[in-house]
Amino acid sequence: MSDGDVGRESILLFLVQITARAVGFLGLVYFARVIPQSGLGIYFLFFLVIQVSTMVGNLGMGQALVRRIGEGERQSELFTVALTVIGSVSLLATAAFYLFKTPISEYVGATVPGLLALATATWLIADLLIKTLQAEDRVLTSGLLQLLQDVVRVGTGAAFITYGFGPEGLMYGVIAGFAATFVVGLPLSNLSVALPAKSDFERLFRISRYTMFFGPTNFIYFWLDTFLIGVFLTRADVSSYEVAWQTTRVLIIATAAINTTIFPKISRWASDGDYEEIERIVPGSIIFGLIFPLPGLVGLAVLGEDVLRLIYRPEYVEAAIPMAILAGYMVVESVQRIGNSVLTGMDRADVPFRSRLMGVTLAIVLNLVLIPTYGLVGAAVATFTSKLLDTLYQWISISRILDLSLPIKSVSWQLISTTVMGLSVASLATAFAPLTLPTLFAIVFTGAGTYAVLVLLDPDIRQIVNQYLPVSIPAV
Repeated sequence: MSDGDVGRESILLFLVQITARAVGFLGLVYFARVIPQSGLGIYFLFFLVIQVSTMVGNLGMGQALVRRIGEGERQSELFTVALTVIGSVSLLATAAFYLFKTPISEYVGATVPGLLALATATWLIADLLIKTLQAEDRVLTSGLLQLLQDVVRVGTGAAFITYGFGPEGLMYGVIAGFAATFVVGLPLSNLSVALPAKSDFERLFRISRYTMFFGPTNFIYFWLDTFLIGVFLTRADVSSYEVAWQTTRVLIIATAAINTTIFPKISRWASDGDYEEIERIVPGSIIFGLIFPLPGLVGLAVLGEDVLRLIYRPEYVEAAIPMAILAGYMVVESVQRIGNSVLTGMDRADVPFRSRLMGVTLAIVLNLVLIPTYGLVGAAVATFTSKLLDTLYQWISISRILDLSLPIKSVSWQLISTTVMGLSVASLATAFAPLTLPTLFAIVFTGAGTYAVLVLLDPDIRQIVNQYLPVSIPAV
């Protein structure tokens, strides 16, 4: 498959994912406006608990399944192994939620062990189906399933809130979204249940023994800070921090799209010994992956307070500085995700395993030290610093495995374009202060247009974007 084919598949997936993000973002704005800050914090803590249970309970099955199914041998048997493991974990999680019902209820602020168990089981199965479709190289179908999941989650949650269910209504929405993914996704896969052999378990666990740590380490990166904020601070602080997190996550849509697309292909290329193909596609992936995070970082640094005040509620303004730091995290995350896919696809999951151990160790120490003293800002700094260490280690390792030509010139031009955009946005924000919602949107669109025009002056970036778009960009 050529770079252009990969790019067009990526942009279609990107359009699907940006639609899903738009649905999720609008849902978050609505929920933040109609549910009190502390009430929304209850929902975020509920989601955190099921995030922990699914990340730990996944045991690395998803990425291991993508890698092994890509090899084309005994695919249904491998799928059955993963399904068996996920089912067993779901039963154990259910028992744990009821066994530790009291401390979990005190932490979350609601007694919902049954909902926690159901959400965990449906999430694990839904995620397995999505990963299976990705392994079959049907990434666009998997993206559409994720869009369905978000639409059902937000729609169901909004309906329950309308009838007075409060935070619990959002919990029902989460379960409904995962259930819809399972019901619709199951008949879409070409795989079926088949009797596995001992060797099938061994093949899957040879990779999952490393990738099983990706879930817990992802939790530490994405949720440890929120977890400790829930311990040391208030549920209102949890709500503010999570609103900041969710707002910045839209910045890695392009990276997520291309990452999902290239991972199965890297696996096949590595199996065939075609490392030149991997070396050829990585630089363009980096360029495209940074298209949104870099200007997003600067935009949120300049307009963060206005975004939180006007789009959400004034009480969320306290998260403006943490949100800017977390936007920086997303820049690093974009580069790290590409590196992780390259290494795992090449059957070198041992490298991200080691890098994550270093990163999460630092994250634990920094979060415990900084959150009690510096609050939300300390949490964001701890998370950013640990991710940076993880990413540097992975890419240093990649440079020793592959003969890569990193796109230094193009990335430098992206930085210059972002800086000019930031100066123009800051000038407009100062001139029209205090901003209203229409003025905020006008400044955002002006800044985005300025960045787009400038960044596309670079011929290499233009070439990459043309490969990743279904239509050509007119010459500048």
